[in-house]
Amino acid sequence: MSRFDAVLFDFSGTLFDDGNVMTPSGLQFQAAERGVLLGFDEASSLIRRARQRVDGPRGLAEREGCDRSAQLHREVWTRLMTESSNGFRDDADPGVLGESLYACLADPGSWPAYPDTASVLKTLHAEGLKLGVVSNIGWDIRPTFAELGVTDLIDSFVLSCEHDTVKPEPDLFRIACAELGVSPSRTLFVGDDPVKDGAAARVGLAVYVLPTDRHRDRPRGLDAVLSLAA
Repeated sequence: MSRFDAVLFDFSGTLFDDGNVMTPSGLQFQAAERGVLLGFDEASSLIRRARQRVDGPRGLAEREGCDRSAQLHREVWTRLMTESSNGFRDDADPGVLGESLYACLADPGSWPAYPDTASVLKTLHAEGLKLGVVSNIGWDIRPTFAELGVTDLIDSFVLSCEHDTVKPEPDLFRIACAELGVSPSRTLFVGDDPVKDGAAARVGLAVYVLPTDRHRDRPRGLDAVLSLAA
């Protein structure tokens, strides 16, 4: 008999790579859709500016808790990205550039899965375990799983923006277990953040935190989950 009845996964940095989401070509496409033509180097520069703004100390503080709703997430991130676009190019509206950057971030096709994501999900599903995704996120990530062709393997998506609560608060973990109809003591949570994801232990789940070192083109180390869940 398996040690667990279900496995819950974090999304960003666990199943899908969060380090290569906004790409120059992706931004070029989104900007062109909004009437702004960007060169490849221009797009690269704009992405660097945006990352410095949203991931800097002030940006991190300003977007704290914005994953509680899709509207709030969009408002906060678009504002920060628009601010990063001020003065970038005289003939380009910073607001349009901010919207283009946000669209690039939330594009389902922009999130590459780690090489071992699909195979591990398929193996766990084949072994009869229920699977769920619990994520602090500001938009619907189901289309990203559809792009990978694994949506039918996931029994529950519990997203912060749909429940007005964020990890490390315990509610998302409880909701996921309730939706799957499993006991927390028979559920494994897999994530990459010792604080936010590790909080699942407060609800009674077993927790496996992935190593911080990760690369888009290398397996994430998810095979370890197969051993833990056996």
